[in-house]
Amino acid sequence: MNESFSVLELFKKSSDYLLNKGIKSHKIDTEWIFQEVLEIKKIDIFLDQLIISEKEKIHILRESIIRRGKREPLQHIIGHLEFYNCTIKSDKRALIPRFETESLVESIAGILPLDFDKRIYDFGTGTGAIIISLARRFPNSLCVGFDKSEEAISLAKENVKLNKCDQNTEIKKFDWNNDSITEKCDVLVSNPPYLSLTEWKLTEPEVKEYDPKCALVSDEEGMSDLITIITLAPQILVKGGLLALEFGKGQADSVVNKFAHLFIDYEIKRDLSGIRRFLIGKIKN
Repeated sequence: MNESFSVLELFKKSSDYLLNKGIKSHKIDTEWIFQEVLEIKKIDIFLDQLIISEKEKIHILRESIIRRGKREPLQHIIGHLEFYNCTIKSDKRALIPRFETESLVESIAGILPLDFDKRIYDFGTGTGAIIISLARRFPNSLCVGFDKSEEAISLAKENVKLNKCDQNTEIKKFDWNNDSITEKCDVLVSNPPYLSLTEWKLTEPEVKEYDPKCALVSDEEGMSDLITIITLAPQILVKGGLLALEFGKGQADSVVNKFAHLFIDYEIKRDLSGIRRFLIGKIKN
């Protein structure tokens, strides 16, 4: 006998299951999974005019909800996320882009003219979300995303193709602790690892078990990679070039105290939660 459920009935069962598993965003996550698997809109769930009887669809819904109940990130289950002006494929190969990081892209977009046609580098590109967003925003620019992880590079290249910005975007292997760059850029952006090991141990299972540790944790209480990148910035940027950097909660003062002398001018900007999260500055050289 075939099983059949109204879409709202199945939704409530699924949402309750996630609630019982301790998922705070149980309702929203269930909405996303249903929209993706059933190819419907959110309103279709609550109008409750659909009967779900297809075995394969029910199986995929159940498996997806079970995966979320085991704390696998929603972005991995549905396979993608929206970031700024693009769609980014997401899996275990790279850090899931955070919505806070969109503010970093927005800051750069608010400074550069739309016809900007120079070089933009992204250190630690991961999925490629930042550099792809900028490549789409500034189609006349040459955008290069650098990462030391072969897995991240493969994912970023897939995202470049997905977002159809091959013509002005390159993804390259680079380790800022060991490698050098010969050609300077006009904009250097980075969201590097900035968690201490202690902070990482306190993260949710979705982060600790699925995001690559190397994309999150840095030595010297989370400051090591930030220090390296800012130290390298005068060698990589042209005179007056723009450095746009994301860092962790409580790190703004350390960054400013160590490196204010390198900048013509700079601004520390807050994220949507009010945390001092970004450095936007022009390098002296």
